[in-house]
Order: sequence, then C-alpha cells, then structure tokens
Amino acid sequence: MKGFFHVLAAVLLLTIGIQAVSLPAASAAQEGFNILTSPLPIKLTTAPGKTVSAELRLKNQSNSNETIKVGLMRFGAQGDLGRPNLFDLTPKDTYANWVHFSPSQFVAEPGVWKTVKMTIDVPSDASLGYYMAVTFGRAAQAGQADATNVKGAAATLVLLDVHTGNEVRKLQLVDFSSQHKLYEYLPASFNIRVRNSGNIYLAPTGNIFIQRGSKPVSTIVFNEAGGSVLPSSNRQFSVAWKSGFPLFTDKVVNGKPVLDKKGNPVQELRWKFSDADKFRFGHYTAKLLLVYDNGQNDVPLESELSFWVLPWKILLVLFVIFLVVAYGIWTLSRSLLGKAKSGARKIRRRD
Repeated sequence: MKGFFHVLAAVLLLTIGIQAVSLPAASAAQEGFNILTSPLPIKLTTAPGKTVSAELRLKNQSNSNETIKVGLMRFGAQGDLGRPNLFDLTPKDTYANWVHFSPSQFVAEPGVWKTVKMTIDVPSDASLGYYMAVTFGRAAQAGQADATNVKGAAATLVLLDVHTGNEVRKLQLVDFSSQHKLYEYLPASFNIRVRNSGNIYLAPTGNIFIQRGSKPVSTIVFNEAGGSVLPSSNRQFSVAWKSGFPLFTDKVVNGKPVLDKKGNPVQELRWKFSDADKFRFGHYTAKLLLVYDNGQNDVPLESELSFWVLPWKILLVLFVIFLVVAYGIWTLSRSLLGKAKSGARKIRRRD
C-alpha cells in the first residue's frame, strides 16, 4: 500500500504548479493602539443576591506606554454570523451600577500582561442573562473631553447568567449545508445555522462525522471555541474538514498572510507527502450530531449531507499516463508480434 502512495506522490508532482485560488479573509492588523485581551469571552453563572467576579487580562502590544481606561458597554448579536455589535449604555441598563473594576485606570507597559478584576454585585431582583462588553481604551489626554473620542479600543465580552428557575433553554437546528457539492481538494466547508428560541444564551457542542460509504473517515469538532447563541437570535457556525492531501492553505510570506486586491487571502496548494495516505476521492457523507443543555439533560440535534471530492487534475494526469503506458505496451506488442511472424515465415521458407 505504501508503494502505491509513493507512486501517487510522484504523479502529483506533475500538477503542483497549476493550483492557486483566493478566498475571503480577515482584515490586516492596524498600527498604533494595539491591545490583546484574554480570555474571550467570559461566561459567569450566579444567583440573585450573590457577588461574582472574574479576572480580565490584557497586553499592550505597541512599542510605548498606554494609559488605559476601563469602560462598560452592552452587546448583541449582529446577523447570522453572531458577530458582537456594541452599544452605549442607556438608563435602562441598570446592571452598569452592579459592576466595578479594580483598577479602573492604569498604565500598560509594552509587552506586559495586566490584570483587571471585575466584580458584579448581583441584586436580589436580577434574573436571566446580561450581555456586557468591557472596553479598554485610551484614557482622556489633556485637551480631550472624553476617552471615547480617542480612536482605538479593545473589548472583552462578558455573558452573565443569573439563575432564577424561569430559564427557557431551547435550540433549533435551522440548516446544515456544505459550501460546495463538489470539491477538487480539501478543505470542505460546512455551515451550521441554529436558532435560540429561549430566553438565555446557549453554547452548543458536538461533532461532524465524515464517512465514505459505511467506513468512518474523520471526525470534526463542532464549536470548539464555545461560541454562544444569544436569545431570540440565529447564529451560523462554520467548520472545515482539513484532513486531506493535497490541501489548500492560506499563503503566508514572512509570517503575514498574502492578500489579493480585494483583501482576500491568496490560497496555495500544500503538498505534505507524509499525508499522502489522506488522499481524498469519491462520495462522502457528513453526519452532524449537535448537543445543547436544556437545564435538565443534553438534547441532541442531528442532520446529514453528502458531497464529492474529485481531484480532476490528478485524475487527468493519471489518465494521460495510463494512455501513454497502454500505447507503449500496444506498440511493443505489435513490434514483438511482427518480429515473431517474420521469424516464422523465414523458418517455413528454409523448410
């Protein structure tokens, strides 16, 4: 079997130079104010009348000191991708009075991790979920009225669940789809769209099982980062199957992704021959098993789809090689047969 993969690897070298494509990508890092926060997000669970706290960490990744002021906003989900949308607090957001930071303003030296303690004094009449964004922005400088006027800020999302017994935890699987029905090479991309029809945030987990026929091929972890779905909103999760050979990856030069004119990453085909046994070809089935906690037990949600992986360029090269070999064998056979017939006629003449 290993011999087959060595032969396959040699054949694949014939197609290396003809693979390149562009796919969407994240934006480039900005210069200037550069704060890294960890962890992200923070999930806290408590009961009415209790106090809960968490440690927020941040690091100044610029080359000079930054005077940081800690602030608070609220956030909601924007669109099906679940991107957080930050909003200024209003008088209705009374939970702002529960929150305290220590320190609330400090100097962040370059490359040094700083810790801010967040304390929430939850009142006895609180209930369900509260969705906060702790912001780290430049403190107001001389001549500036407010730090919010200064460009640049970072944020850590905090999801607070106050248990009161009236939570409704219900999640629906809206759609499970593949980005394409036919792939030349991996990765194969899957989209899972769910809806939270309850009144508290939920973080679904699970796996996608890849099969070829009845044979298990690979398992992909779903929502490994623990992303949450806010109440009365949809969220789409994207998962990729990357266990293949060859494999499309983002092109990186000097540690930075290469982008096209539209800001999308340029992709290149990676030939890691130690993974030659992961050559993918044929019809595959992806089976999704998604699980969420409804407060009493785990509730499973299931779906499946099928797709094809057809590396047609490799198959074309193999077909051409087959034709060349077959033609060579046919030509050699005709030559040998002709010589045999000629030799037989000479023998008959002598007789």
